Amino acid sequence: MKAREPEASPLSRWTSRLAFFCLLLVIAAFFLHRLFGMPTPVAANVVITALLGAAVAVILGLIAGVRIWRHGGDGAARIIVGLTIALLLLSGPLVVMAMARSYPMIYDVSTDTASPPPFDVLALSRTPAENSAVYPGPAFGEQQARAYPDLKPMILNRSQAEAFDLVVEALKRQSLNIVREQEPNAETGAPGFIEAVDRTLIMGLYGDVAVRVSGTEDSARVDLRSASRFGQSDLGHNAERLRLIMKEIVARMEETVPTADGERPERSKRKDKGKLKPEKEDDPRTSSRVRKPKRPVQ
Repeated sequence: MKAREPEASPLSRWTSRLAFFCLLLVIAAFFLHRLFGMPTPVAANVVITALLGAAVAVILGLIAGVRIWRHGGDGAARIIVGLTIALLLLSGPLVVMAMARSYPMIYDVSTDTASPPPFDVLALSRTPAENSAVYPGPAFGEQQARAYPDLKPMILNRSQAEAFDLVVEALKRQSLNIVREQEPNAETGAPGFIEAVDRTLIMGLYGDVAVRVSGTEDSARVDLRSASRFGQSDLGHNAERLRLIMKEIVARMEETVPTADGERPERSKRKDKGKLKPEKEDDPRTSSRVRKPKRPVQ
């Protein structure tokens, strides 16, 4: 008769099973949030649950390993696999915490911390679980000044109207979803405002952008603001987002020539490019500056 092979201990089986289940939870939360619009708080709760499960798997694995060491038995391979997966999952938050120490504990940055561009349309979509749309105050400004001294208002040698169009085009080239365009009023001197939504490349976390364009017919000042909806530290993402937008604005400005009579050729060119059919001469159409989100704003 063949000798009966020893069965794996129940604790070793549960170690590997629980670790694999937690790994699947994290993967599911990532894809559902990034591709299918799962709300960020829900995805965060799923990940937290998976991390707690991974911690339990580590405890079970250690207990099972001690028993096998003392009394013998099968299941060592299951324990090793389960512990490896669980420890990899638990290392994620530790890596993030280590990275966060290199950045200021802020989630809202602006080129004008004294009077940052406001969120009006996007403020309406924020939930109580998200960060407030109101700028946190001088404490954030002081930390930003120490960490990101390069974030200053942009002064452009273009008219206020031209600068507004340059900013709109730059945001589109950065693939931001514009939800508000309020053109500047040359008669009253009112500035122009733009609001847009961006998402991080990997995790798909939402970040809001607000731009204010003020100035005259000779020059314009552009102030930008970027804020994360979740988390107390943005790990430098908002500052990098503003840098990319500012570089794009400069690139757009270098590609165009300022007009002498206040005309806005770039805007008319952008409108004509979007037309697929010729307009009727006896029934001209006007274009709206209101933008609807291409994707749902969380």
